Amino acid sequence: TLFRSPPPKPEPASQPSVAGPIPTAMPPVPPVSTQPMESKPVFAVKPTPAVTTPESASTTSSRSEHRVKMNRMRQRIAQRLKEAQNTCAMLTTFNEIDMSNIQEMRTRHKDAFLKKHNLKLGFMSAFVKAAAFALQDQPVVNAVIDDTIKEIGRA
Repeated sequence: TLFRSPPPKPEPASQPSVAGPIPTAMPPVPPVSTQPMESKPVFAVKPTPAVTTPESASTTSSRSEHRVKMNRMRQRIAQRLKEAQNTCAMLTTFNEIDMSNIQEMRTRHKDAFLKKHNLKLGFMSAFVKAAAFALQDQPVVNAVIDDTIKEIGRA
């Protein structure tokens, strides 16, 4: 209990969430094309560098980056955590969640999905969507420490 975080501040009920309410109903199924998709082997796909200018990046994106200067204590904590990560075994925490809706969706759509894509329908898409909602609601989760200029940056 050396490092204790402050208790979470209760959010006012009048402010709506950035990401909106968590959906409880299944989204509509998009129309399916009957034409087979064109596929290429991985080695045939050539990477293209992303060329952006500061003017075009600011006009096309609604996201902004927020940087905070790290104080000496935060710098030392980050350094020690990184050392611990590199030298010690890390503990993984598991949280229990109710996945009955996702399992129901899988059982409902697994045969059609397997027939169409020749792949089994997994849980990864649900996890990615949940992570996207969480990052929209709490962008500080995606913060990065820039060690060269001693700042914490988040999009």
